[in-house]
Amino acid sequence: MAGLNPPMTQSAGRRFGSAAVRAPRMVMSWEDWLTFGAALITFLAVAVSIQDANWVRDMPPIVPTALAGLLVGMIGARVRATALAIHPAALAVGIVVVALMVQNYADGETVFERLGDVRTRMKDWFDVVRAGDISNDNLPFVTLVHGVTFFATYLASYAIYRWHNPWVAILPGGIVLLANIALQKGQPTGAFLFFLFGAILLIARLHLQKNQSRWRRDKVEYPEFISLSAAPLTLVVAGLLLFIAWTIPVGNQANAVASMWEAVTSPVRGNAGTFNRLFHNVDSRLGARLHDFGDVLPIQGNVKLGTRTLYEVKATGGGLIRGTSYDEYTGTGWKATGRDGVRINGGDFAASPEAAEYEQRNVTILQVTVTDADGTVLTAGIPLGTNVAVTAQSPEGFRGDIERLETRRGLNEGDTYNSIGSVSTASEEQLREAGTDYPQWVTDRYLQLPDKLPKRVRDQTQRIIGTAATPYDQAKAIEEYLRSFTYDLNVEAAPPGRDVVDYLLFDLKRGYFDFQATAMAVMLRTLGIPARVGVGYILDPNERNETTYTVRKDDAYTWVEVFFPKYGWVTFNPTQDRPSGGAGGAFGSAAEGLTPGENDLDLNGLFGDAELVDPDKSPVQDALGETPVENEAPPWVLIWTLVGALIAITVFAFAGRFAWNFGLGGLEGPSRLWAKAHRFAGWARLGGPAAETPREWSRRVGHAVHHPHDAGRLADAYEETKYGRPDLQRVDSATTDDAYRQLRKGLFRSIAENAVPERFRRDRS
Repeated sequence: MAGLNPPMTQSAGRRFGSAAVRAPRMVMSWEDWLTFGAALITFLAVAVSIQDANWVRDMPPIVPTALAGLLVGMIGARVRATALAIHPAALAVGIVVVALMVQNYADGETVFERLGDVRTRMKDWFDVVRAGDISNDNLPFVTLVHGVTFFATYLASYAIYRWHNPWVAILPGGIVLLANIALQKGQPTGAFLFFLFGAILLIARLHLQKNQSRWRRDKVEYPEFISLSAAPLTLVVAGLLLFIAWTIPVGNQANAVASMWEAVTSPVRGNAGTFNRLFHNVDSRLGARLHDFGDVLPIQGNVKLGTRTLYEVKATGGGLIRGTSYDEYTGTGWKATGRDGVRINGGDFAASPEAAEYEQRNVTILQVTVTDADGTVLTAGIPLGTNVAVTAQSPEGFRGDIERLETRRGLNEGDTYNSIGSVSTASEEQLREAGTDYPQWVTDRYLQLPDKLPKRVRDQTQRIIGTAATPYDQAKAIEEYLRSFTYDLNVEAAPPGRDVVDYLLFDLKRGYFDFQATAMAVMLRTLGIPARVGVGYILDPNERNETTYTVRKDDAYTWVEVFFPKYGWVTFNPTQDRPSGGAGGAFGSAAEGLTPGENDLDLNGLFGDAELVDPDKSPVQDALGETPVENEAPPWVLIWTLVGALIAITVFAFAGRFAWNFGLGGLEGPSRLWAKAHRFAGWARLGGPAAETPREWSRRVGHAVHHPHDAGRLADAYEETKYGRPDLQRVDSATTDDAYRQLRKGLFRSIAENAVPERFRRDRS
C-alpha cells in the first residue's frame, strides 16, 4: 500500500524556474513542448531532404507544409473531442494549407488568379487521367507531394500526442528519407543525421513521458524537472550514435541504400508506365530507365541517363538494337495502341510470312545477356523471332509487322537469349523509286496526328522540304534540318498545354533524341508519309570487347522508322550525336555479316521452301534452336503477398487499437481497467443495467466467470479511485493489475463459449 506523498519544498530559484518553463503552456505542458521540439527536428529533416532533392524545379518549399501538419496534429491530439470530429476538421485545414502552398507554383498575378489556375490545371490533369493520355504538367505532382507531406506529418504528430507511439511516426518518415537518398546521386546529406538525432530524442522523450504517466498513476514521487535532468544523457547517446553514423563511409551507405532500393523496386519498375504517363517531368535521378518500353513514351526534359549496365550483347557490328515502337502522337509524347498479342513459343518465328514480301533486307542475329531484369526482347531491326517464349505485339489484324516482343516469364539477371531481326539495305535509287502505294494497315495506323497540332508545324515542314519531290528526299531534308539542332539532355520539357514539336521547332531549337525523333515522325506525317518512332539502345564501339558490347543506361536512344512500299521500314536518325540514317542500312544494323545469298538468309528463304532452311546450314535456325539461359527469379509473388499480408495485419492492428481505445481517452489506472472489463463483459453477454453499482456488477460478473474474488478487488480499486481520498491508496497497482488480468481470462473463456452454437455445447456435454 502506497503512503502519503509529502509536498516537496522548493527554493525561490526553483519556483522561478518552474514558472519559466510553464510560461509557454498554451495547449500543452512544457514537457509536451519538449516532445514537439524533438518531432520538429525529426520531420523537418525529412522535409528538407525532399526539398533539397529538387524533384521539380521551382517547387514551393516543403518545410512550411510539414510544420503546419505537425502543429495541426499536435492541437488535434490535445482537443477533447472524438476522432470523427477531429480528422474532418484537420482534413479541411490541410486542404487550405496545401492550396495556399501550391498556388505559388501556378500562373497569375494575384493569389485568387493563381488558385483559379490550380483549379483549371488540376481539372485538365484529371481529364488526362480519364483519357489515358500523357501529362506534361508538374503541378499535380507538386500538389501530391505537399498533400502527402501535410497528412503524413499530421498523422505522425497525432500518433505522438494521442497514442504516445514514436514508431508509428518515425518509421514512415525514415522509409521516405531512405528512398529519397537512394534516388539521388551522391551521398546522404546532413538531413539524414538530423533525422537520426531527432528520432533518438523523440523515442527517449515518449519513453520518459510514458513512465511519468505511470508514476503519477501509482502516486510515485519523481523530480519535477526529470526531463531536463535526463536531457544531457539523451544528448550524449544521440551524439555517440551520430558520430558512429558519420564515421562509416557515407558513399558505402548511399550505394547500399541504392542497391536495396533497386532490389525492392525491381518487380514493379516495368509497371511504371502510369507514373511516367502522369508525372514524366519529375527528375527521376537513379530511378527507372529513360525508356521502359511500356505503353507510353513521354517526352521529358532535364534527362539524366545513368551508367548502370543493362545488357551484354554479342553482335558482328555496331548500330541500333530495338525494343519497341510507338504509333500514336498525343502532343506531349507517344502511345502504343491497337495491338494484337500472339503467344509464340521459343524457337518459332514470331512474324507471319507477310514479313518476307519486302525486298533488300538483311536478317540479323543478336545474343543478349541480361544484367538488369527486364521483359522486352531486343532485336537488330524489325523483330522476327527469338528462342524464348514471347508475346508478339503487332498492329491489329496484321502479323507481318511486329512492334514488340515481350517475354512471357520476364528476363532475370544472367538470362541469355538469341533474337532475329531484319534491316533494310535498299539503296537511295530504290527508295526514291518506291512510290507512295502504301498498304491500308500502314496508312490507317502511321499517319495519325492530334487535332490540336499547330498549323505552323505543317508550314515549317513545307519550308524545310523545299522542292524535294520523293518521300525519301523529303525525309532526308527533314533529317538534315533537325540534325542542325544542338544535342542537349538538359532542355526544359514542354510547358503545360504546349505541343512538343512546336516547342522544339520554334523555342528550343536544341534537344536530344526523343525530341528530334518525335519532330521528324510528326513532320513526315504532315506530308502523308507513314512514320513512327523506334526506341531501344545503341551498340557503342567504345564499349566493345571483340564482338561483345556493353549496353548501359546512357546508351538509350530513339530514332525514326519510315515506311517505303516494297522495302518496309527504313531507319533515319535526326539527332546529331550519332550518324544519320537512310539508304544502305546506314546506322540501322547491329549485325553486318548476314547478307542475302549467304546460307540462304534472305527473308524469302526463311519463309520459303523447307530445303532452303536446312537446320544444318542456317545460322538463323541454329540461333532459334539454341537453348536459352534462364535463371530462376526470386518468388516475387510470394514476397509481395507476404508484404501485403504484413501491411494488412499492421493496418488492422492499428485499426483495432484505435477501436479499442476509442472512448477510453482521459481514463487512467483502475478507471481504465474498469472500463475495459465492462467492455469485455458486454462481449461475453454479461452486460447489466445502467443503475448497477460496482459491487453488484462485480458479484454478478465474478460469479458468472468463476472469478468473484478478482472482480471484487477490481471493484474496490475502482471505488477507491472514483470516490476515495486522492492522497490515500489502499489497493496497490500490482494487485489491481493482477485482478484485472485474471478477470479478463475468465471473460475471454465466456466469450469463446458464447461463440460456440448452443447445440454443439449440448452435444459436448
